[in-house]
Amino acid sequence: MKYFTNTQIADLFRGISAAYAVTGKNYFKQIAYENAADSIEKATSELSDLWADGKLSTIPGLGKNMQGYIEELFKTGKVKHFDQIKKGLPPGMFALLDIPGMGPKGAYKLARSLKIKDIADLEAKARRGEISKLAGFGQKSEEDIIASIAQLKRRSNRYPLPQAFAAAARVVAYLKEAPESQNIQPLGSLRRMTATVGDIDIAVSSRRPAKITGHFQKFREIGRILTAGPTSSSAVLKNGIQVDIKIQPPEAFGALLQHFTGSKNHNIRLRELALKKGYSLSEYGIKVRGKLKTFQSEKDFYNFLGLDYIEPELREDSGEIEAAQKHNLPRLVTQADIKGDIHLHSNYPIEPSHDLGANTFEELIAKAKKLGYQYVGLSDHSPGFSTHTKEQILSLIKKRTEKIEHIKSTHKNIGILNLLEIDILTDGTLSVPQEGLKMLDGAIAGIHSSHKQDKKTITKRMLNAINSPYVQVISHPTGRLLLQRESYEVDWPEIFTACAKTKTMLEINAWPTRLDLPDILVREAISKGVKLIIDSDAHEIDEMDNMKFGVAVARRGWCQKQDITNTLPWLEFKKLFRV
Repeated sequence: MKYFTNTQIADLFRGISAAYAVTGKNYFKQIAYENAADSIEKATSELSDLWADGKLSTIPGLGKNMQGYIEELFKTGKVKHFDQIKKGLPPGMFALLDIPGMGPKGAYKLARSLKIKDIADLEAKARRGEISKLAGFGQKSEEDIIASIAQLKRRSNRYPLPQAFAAAARVVAYLKEAPESQNIQPLGSLRRMTATVGDIDIAVSSRRPAKITGHFQKFREIGRILTAGPTSSSAVLKNGIQVDIKIQPPEAFGALLQHFTGSKNHNIRLRELALKKGYSLSEYGIKVRGKLKTFQSEKDFYNFLGLDYIEPELREDSGEIEAAQKHNLPRLVTQADIKGDIHLHSNYPIEPSHDLGANTFEELIAKAKKLGYQYVGLSDHSPGFSTHTKEQILSLIKKRTEKIEHIKSTHKNIGILNLLEIDILTDGTLSVPQEGLKMLDGAIAGIHSSHKQDKKTITKRMLNAINSPYVQVISHPTGRLLLQRESYEVDWPEIFTACAKTKTMLEINAWPTRLDLPDILVREAISKGVKLIIDSDAHEIDEMDNMKFGVAVARRGWCQKQDITNTLPWLEFKKLFRV
C-alpha cells in the first residue's frame, strides 16, 4: 500500500478541479472535486484507515467513482484517470495553486507562458520582471504575486483549528483505551482553541506512565517516534502533525494542565503575581517556602493564587488575570446556549453565484432538530448576478420562496427563515434587486469578490449593506481564509458604529478555514454594543457540527450569552427578521 495524507489527497482533488476549470470541460465535476477536497480536509479520520476499514463512503461528497480512484491511489500510487485529465496541461501549474489568491486559470497561464516549474521558479521570474510583461498581468499583479509567495513562506507548520482538533480527538480516544489512564486533556493552543494550531500536546493523568507511553507508541497513525521517555513521548503522525504526550500522577495533574495550556504571556504574568507572594510556579505545582504544593485541579491552582478559575480560551494576558482578581470574569457563552443556525446552504437549484450545498431543505431541518435547535435559516447563495437577468433572478427567488413557505406549513415544531446569502458587489450594491429581497424573511450579505480593494472602498461596500433595511447579517466579515488569504482592510470602528446603530449582526462564521470574525475583533465589537451571531455556513449536514468552533471564537472574544443573538429563543429571535 502507498501512503498518502488527507492533505495530499485533498490537494490532488483540487488539482483535478483546477484541470476541469482550465479546460472548461465539466463545471459540475469541477465543483464536485472541490467540495470533495473540502470534505477530505475536514475528515476526522485518515482516509487510509477508512479505506482499510471499508468506510470511505462515510466521507461526504465521495461518490463511488471517487472512492475507486482513492483505492487505486493507495494501491498503485497514482490514478490513471487523473493523469488523462491533466494530460496536456503544464505540470507546474498545479504547484502554483498553493499560492494565496492564485486561481486555476492564472496558474495555467503563468506556467504555460513562462515555463514555470514550481513556486521558487515563479518567484525568481517575478523578481526579474517577467510576469509584468505578460498580457493580462502587469506590474501590480507581479507585486501581488511576490507578496502572496512571501505570505505562503510565512506559514509555519500550523493547521486550522478543526483539523488539529480532529487529529487530537483520535489520539485522545486511543489513549483512553489504556486502562492505566485516568484523565486526558489537550494542552497549548489547541486547548485555548486558537484559530490555528502547531504541535498537539496532550496531558495524561496516570500512576503508571510507562504503560501510557508504551500504549501511545503503538498508535497506528504514528509515522515516526521522536522521543520515548518515562513520563513523556513525542511522535510525528503520518499526516505530518507532531504529537507530544506528558504524564503526571492525579495529585499533580492540575499544575501540569495549567503550565502547558499557556499561553506564554499568561504564564509570565501569573509567575509575576506568584513571585509577589513569595511563590514559585512549575508544571509540578507551587513551591511555598521551599515546599512543593501539588494540585489535582486547575481550579484549586488558580484559587490558591487568589484568582477565580480562568477558562483556557481567555488565557492570553489580555486582562483575564486582573478580572480574575476582581471576581469580574465574563460568564462565557457555551454551545448548549445556541438555539439555531441560520447560515445553511442546500442543494436547491437556484443557479447560485457560488457553490451549492449537498442536502435538501428537509435534510437540513432534520439535522437541526437532531441538534436540538429551535430554528434554522435556509441561506443559499443568491442566483448568479452576472449570469441572470433581473427577471430570471426574481423568478428563481419566487419559486424557492414558494417551496420554503410550503415546508414551513408542514414543520410547526421548528422555526424556519427564508434567507439568502447575497453578494456585496464591487460598487457596494447588492446582488439581489429590492423586489427579490422583499420576498425573503431577511438576508445575509457578504463580500465574495475583489478582496484586494483598498480600505476605503471595502468599508464603503460593507456600510452600504449594513445600512440596507433588507440585510440583517454580514457574513464572514474580514474575508480571511486561514493559512490561505489575509483579511481585507476595513475601518472597523466605523463598521462597529454602523452595526450598533442599525442593529445589523456581524457573523462569527464557524467554517473551518474562516473562523471569522476573529476573536480580537469579536471582543472589540461587543465592547461597542454590536450583536453577533454564530453560524456554521454548512454546505453539508455534518458541517453543522462545526458550530463548536464558532463558539470557541466567541469565547476567546469574551462573549457572554447575551452577546450572541442565536442564543435567543425562537419567539424573540424571529423579531430580528421580517417574519
